[in-house]
Amino acid sequence: MHHPHRSRIGVACSGVVLALIGCGSGAAFSPPPINLSVSVNDTTIIVPPNGMPVNVSVIIVAPTETTTFTITGLPGGVSESYKESESNPSGLLTLVANATTVPGTYMPTITVGTLDQTASVVFTLVISAPTKPAQRAKQDGRPGTANESGLVGR
Repeated sequence: MHHPHRSRIGVACSGVVLALIGCGSGAAFSPPPINLSVSVNDTTIIVPPNGMPVNVSVIIVAPTETTTFTITGLPGGVSESYKESESNPSGLLTLVANATTVPGTYMPTITVGTLDQTASVVFTLVISAPTKPAQRAKQDGRPGTANESGLVGR
């Protein structure tokens, strides 16, 4: 017994397979290239000059899992460290300003590179003014500064 419907199904399936293959054009699918880019989660970073670390998320889109990372334009007294995540070059930048850092606004640049590509981002770094010791009234009613023991000096 002959089943004419089966042969039509076979031909239809063959046509779908050929359409998916591309009829032998020889052109292979190639995804678009990934362009290197870098950004920070906040464009203004405030760091106190008291040795307290401030963490900044750095987002890097790259065609490879490794990139070079440099930061320029940091004021004297500010140290930095960068740690990539385990699965991609994005990571965490830690900034620390010590007491010698001059308060003010700075514009550092982060530059990343890989496979003959470079990308940069500039962000605003604000070194806040150091906090002053709490003022306490002296016994004679004039303001004074508390010393380490909590006693007010004259």
